[in-house]
Amino acid sequence: MKQTWRVLTTKSDAEPWWFFEGWEREIVEDWAFESREAAVDAFLVEMRRLRSQYPNSKSKKFHSIAFWDPDEIVFCEACDDDLQLYYGLVIFENDKPMEIRDEAVIQEMKETIGQI
Repeated sequence: MKQTWRVLTTKSDAEPWWFFEGWEREIVEDWAFESREAAVDAFLVEMRRLRSQYPNSKSKKFHSIAFWDPDEIVFCEACDDDLQLYYGLVIFENDKPMEIRDEAVIQEMKETIGQI
């Protein structure tokens, strides 16, 4: 089986690690890579870009990061309430969230987004 890596960004009223039914419709960018290193490099570049645009961020198990501006909300008609809008960043390996174990990558994430 050929290894695959993807980095994608989402725009949703749910953090990117939830993967609710139909979450694929919320993908706004999707990049495919032929190596783990290239995917991780792209993930870090996109992490830095999103962090520069949004004041808040939170990560889940290092493979998913949510970015948001507390003033950017959307109205949910079904729930009759305002919901926070999140910009998500996720890295996949073989169509599953990738485990990041590289200490240098983890350290950069901690320094860039703070809370992990």
